[in-house]
Order: sequence, then structure tokens, then C-alpha cells
Amino acid sequence: MENEPTVRIKFLQEYEELFNPIWRTLVYYGGRGSGKSQHVALALILRGRDTKLRILCTRELQNTIADSVHKLLSDIINKNGFTDYEITEKSIRNKLSGTEFIFKGLRHNSTEIKSTEGIDIAWVEEAQSISEDSLKLLVPTIRKPGSQLIFTFNRMYELDPVYVRYVLNERPRTYVRKVNYDVLYNAGLLPDELYEEMLADKAVSYGLYAHVWLGEPVSQADNAIIGRESIMKAMEREIDPVGAIEVGVDVARMGNDRTVFMKRKGMKKIDEKIYSKLRTDEVADMLEEFVEFDRSVIIKIDDSGVGGGVTDQMMRRGYRVVPINFGQSANDPDRYPNMISEGWFYLASIMDEMDIELDNDLLMELSTRQWKMDSKGRRVVESKVEYKKRGFRSPDKADALILCYYNVVPGEFEERDDSDDDFEPITSGLLSSRF
Repeated sequence: MENEPTVRIKFLQEYEELFNPIWRTLVYYGGRGSGKSQHVALALILRGRDTKLRILCTRELQNTIADSVHKLLSDIINKNGFTDYEITEKSIRNKLSGTEFIFKGLRHNSTEIKSTEGIDIAWVEEAQSISEDSLKLLVPTIRKPGSQLIFTFNRMYELDPVYVRYVLNERPRTYVRKVNYDVLYNAGLLPDELYEEMLADKAVSYGLYAHVWLGEPVSQADNAIIGRESIMKAMEREIDPVGAIEVGVDVARMGNDRTVFMKRKGMKKIDEKIYSKLRTDEVADMLEEFVEFDRSVIIKIDDSGVGGGVTDQMMRRGYRVVPINFGQSANDPDRYPNMISEGWFYLASIMDEMDIELDNDLLMELSTRQWKMDSKGRRVVESKVEYKKRGFRSPDKADALILCYYNVVPGEFEERDDSDDDFEPITSGLLSSRF
């Protein structure tokens, strides 16, 4: 631009095809620290300075503008002093060329996206999460002559829809490039902090290193408890929230573990909250808000460890609490050695009826927990210690979901002097007849 100082920009050759108009589709996938998002954002900003473009920045889920690449684009614009761009809270526009960036999520804005005309470029970030249905919606919508689709992602699983469509199957006018952290490392651009994280992950678990840093998918073992396909279908299913409201609470014990609340109405999961480093009284305070101070709601709490303190707090406050100890004997001891094993297989048995929103963390936790037979021929879930040794973080979301959908048989009310008789904690058993 006239009267602007010359800005020298380092742009790696691995991403130069982002400026090539011959491609209908460009796919960049691989591990963390490869600079995919930064280079795509920079390329779009530079192209938008020269030509008027309408650029859709999207992903599967985008509840707020903070979930989008708005901040990344803004940071790059400000860092390079591109004063020709006007940045507002929800939009970015070039004052000279007329280029505009649009930010919409795919899953909840399907009608708007289908009716959006004149898109020159659609950039799908975190494309490993995009569903087959969303791909079928997006691709024909970007139909302007010369328009382009750009996908950036770190693989999650072997058969991520975007990977199957564009990498496993060759398509005309499609450029595919796998990039990993070595792209930035060899150029001297990889931050020391990321390099140290990479080495630490490699030392802990090669499987974790391969997935996070080499862009390899997390493969599902034959002895996984819940099939990935049934989980994905549950995350795509839409059912009416009909039935009682129940809440599951997994309380953090130490370190990086998280306290997770999950709420369902009937078979539809309707809400969740995640906290860390809270005292038991603080957890109880947050839990009261989560149930909206409704003492008729059944609250199922992992009662082992520090969870027992939350159970006591909520009982004293008059709530209807079901304390559950995953380590105790199963209701069907001939088939399962403990409650956690029984709970996991019960969840697997009802997955085809559940409606849970798309959540990559939850998908990972549900699809990677494994089981084996014990000496008595019973199905036993691997311990949390074993699970974490394989490179995964504590499955707090999965445990909260199990508690949330845990089917209880109301029994006798326990007598407590400090709580209302109408809302005594109930004893429970798992309805195991289905599995």
C-alpha cells in the first residue's frame, strides 16, 4: 500500500500453494507446532489486500466469536501493521480492497451458510471434527467460479470424514500436504516451549507423541469398550429432551484432574460445567447453581476420595444425592468385578439411544478406554492409572457421563437429622438387565 513501510514476511515454502489459484481444495494436516493455522491466516490476509474476497472462516462448532480464528487473524494483522484492515468485535474488513472475513459455525448455522452467496474462500479450521453431513452441506455451497476450500486439521481417528474424502481418496484439483513440527523446527521458528513439550510427550508415551506431534490418528483397539461409530452417532443424534433431569458429578482428586458436572433430561445431555482446583465447599456451591437450586433433581456423585466431602455437603443442604463408589462391588458380581466396569458397559448398552453434543475430548475418552477378562471370566475396565500410563489424561468427562446416565433403582431413604425428610439420599443399584 502507498506510503506504508515495507514489511518483510517470512513465509515457508511448504505453504506456498496457498497462493496458487489452480487448486479447488487445499488440505494441510499433521501434528502440533507445524504452523498450519498461522500460515493459512497470513496467506488469506495477504491475498485479501490485493483482491476483493469474501472469506468464510468456519468449523464444526462455533458458539461464540472467541471459538473462531478471529483473534488469530487480528493478531497477525496488528503484528504486521496492516492498517488497511478494520477489525471489529465480530468482523474483519479491508478498507481498500473490500475483502471481508465471515465467521460461522457449521453445525448450528446450516441454513445461514446454505444461503450465503459469493464465497471466494472457505477455510475450515479443526476439520478433524467436521461431520460427513457438514461436508455435504459446505462443499456445494462454495460454488462461485474459482472458489476454494481450505482444510486444516490434526487427525483424530483413522476415518475422520475430511481425511477419508480428501486424503484417502484422490480428488481432482486437490492439493494435500502433511506438515509436522519439523517444518518450523528446521526453519528455526519452533518456540523452545513447544520443543520442550514435544520431548516430554515423547518421553512419556510414543503413542501420545505420534498423535500430537506427528499427526497420527488415535487408533481404536479391538478391546475398546464403546465403539467409535456408536459414539459419533450419539453425537450427531437429535432427540427431544423428555424425561427427568439427572446430574452426574465427577470430583477432581489431584493435579490436572477436573471436576465435571453433566446434566441430562431423559436421554439428551443438556448441559455441563468443568472446574479445576476447587475446595469441596466451592464444588457444592457451583453444583447448587448448576441444578438451579432444585432439590428434586437426582444428583449422582462419585463418592470415593474427595467426592465424599461433596456428597456430605449436598446432603446437609437438603439435596437428593446418590453417592456412588466406582470401586465397590458390582450389582452383577458374576459379570463385573466392580461398579466402574458395570457402569462403562451399561453406558455402552444405551449409547444408541443417547443424544450428546459433539465434543472431541469426550469422544477421545469414551472411545479409548479398554477392558479385559479377569481370572473369573468377568469383564473388567482398565484402571485409571493404566489408562493414564498409555498417554491419556484423566477421563473425567467420561466418568461424569457414566454417572449422569447411571440408572438408579430408588431404595430406602437414609435417615439424617440435618436434612429434609423429603430429600434424603437414596440408595441405588444399576439396572443391568440390558447387558
